[in-house]
Amino acid sequence: MNRLPHLKILACLLAIVLMSGSAGFMIGHKVAWSEMARRNNLENWNEHVAREFERIVKPSVEQDTRIQAHLDRAVRELEEIRLQTIGRSTNVIWHLVADVERELTPQQRLAFEAMKPKPADLTLDVLKVKPVSESGP
Repeated sequence: MNRLPHLKILACLLAIVLMSGSAGFMIGHKVAWSEMARRNNLENWNEHVAREFERIVKPSVEQDTRIQAHLDRAVRELEEIRLQTIGRSTNVIWHLVADVERELTPQQRLAFEAMKPKPADLTLDVLKVKPVSESGP
């Protein structure tokens, strides 16, 4: 009995399964990443909360205006907190880098230079965060 045709069929089925799994992983990863980005957008959160509040509580027009002002203020405060947190985190990283560099020999510092973050690596653009404008959103 010749096993070669069976091995070819098995190899093709395995290739199909691997390709399908890879495609599913890539699609799922992209969907999950975009969902996470959508959830992290404070403007989307503001709009979602306003819609849900309107649907469930049904405030009057006057109440809706005042409540939206509260939501807008909260979004501005959350954006400020996010920026402060990023700034504080960046400072911790730079202090860590400085502390580690003091412990290294000159030869080790050269090697460490390749792995330590560059200032451009820790900007708001890289972190996908918009600076808060002074006048608000």
